[in-house]
This record gives sequence, structure tokens and C-alpha cells, in this order.
Amino acid sequence: MEGSLRSVERTMALLAELGGRPEAATLADLSRSLGLGKATVRRFLLSLEALGYVERDVAGAYMTTPTFARLAARPRAAVRPEVAEALQELARETAMAVSLGVLQGRAVLYLWRERPGRAAGVALTEGARVPAHATAIGKVLLSHLSPRALLDLFPDEGLEVFTPRTIAHLAMLRGALQEIRRQGWALSDGELEEGLTAAAVPVYDHSGELLWALGASISGHRLAPAAFATDIVPALLRCAARLGSL
Repeated sequence: MEGSLRSVERTMALLAELGGRPEAATLADLSRSLGLGKATVRRFLLSLEALGYVERDVAGAYMTTPTFARLAARPRAAVRPEVAEALQELARETAMAVSLGVLQGRAVLYLWRERPGRAAGVALTEGARVPAHATAIGKVLLSHLSPRALLDLFPDEGLEVFTPRTIAHLAMLRGALQEIRRQGWALSDGELEEGLTAAAVPVYDHSGELLWALGASISGHRLAPAAFATDIVPALLRCAARLGSL
């Protein structure tokens, strides 16, 4: 298996996309949804097929297998011990909830949640899914999509609103994602739930390919965005670099 696919978690974005579809998906469908070239997606699929997580139907379209369904029910099992150790250390350093996530359609799938809490009525434990456009982790992941893939995910201009701070329009989301790409991290300040503030950064592998988004959040306490930028984001970036080298 290629270096960027040497562990299951490095292909969770593709698996999550397949797992969230009610029917099998073609190579072209997956390429558009993920914002990746067909050749790249095909290499991923061949590796996943060899591992037993993906299979093809009679028409040649792709779907996940029961083996992956069992893994999806226990997403923390996809995180290696050395990755878990780094996340636990980050949670102690920041005294915040630490999360690791991938994109599943328009939602973030949490692979790891070190200090589970609650947000928008959804228990944030491993396996939870929350709207990507209203979370720091989600916005980091969305910022890596191509314009076409973003439009495929959000064909309507209006976006679901959770608080007065939620990004409510696709044009506003595009602008926010452009700023995230420029600065290298994202902030969500009361966008999913009042009083919930979070920052997130991307995690890349050695070749520069996106693996996950890593975030830290706090609820019920007002921490200025400037404090996140100076105190929390550097810790996230250090941990992301460590994860990418594992």
C-alpha cells in the first residue's frame, strides 16, 4: 500500500463519503465529492478494496462492506495508540475538549473526542456527526474542497442556521473558507451553540495530503478569539505536526 494509505485512518474521508451514501457511488461521483482527481481516488479505492473495506457492485460502482460498517460503529478503533497519546496530551495541555474529525458529506464525523461534551443537542462522542459549516473542524475540512465539490455539497445558497452567529449563506461560507486557507486555521465562536468556542487546524501527512482536522473547544466560558490565536492554535499546530509525522 502506498505511503499515504499505510493506515485506515488516512482514508477515512473517502470511507466516510461512501458510508454516508444510500447507494453505490461511481468513481466520477467520488472524485467530484472529494475534490480529488480520478486517478488519486482510484488508487485509494484499490487499496481499500484489498483491505476488505470497499467492494464493487455488478455495474462497477463502489460501496462499503460489512467490515467497514463494524469499524464505523467504533470510530475510535481507527485511531492508532500513538495518535491517541498525542491527543490526550493536547487535552491536558489546553484543558479543553480535543477532537479529531473527517468530512462525511456536509457533516463532520468525530473519530476521537477526548473530553466529551454536548453541543446543539448532540452528544459529542466518537461517531457523532455535526454540521461542517458551523464548526471549526468542519470549516477546516471544507476549505480543502474544490469550488465544484463545495457546490455539490451545498447546492442551495441558504445554509442551516443554529445561532445568530452561524454562517447562513454559501457566499459567506466561501469567504470564510478563503480566509481559513490563508491563515491556516479556523475559529467557530458560538456558531453551533451559544457559548461554544473552538479552533481547528488541518493535519497533513508527510506528502502534504490532508488526513484529518484537529480541534480544541470550550463551552460556557468566553475566551476571546485573540486568545485562541495566541494560546490554543500554536498548541494545535504542534500536535498536528506530530500527528502528521507518525
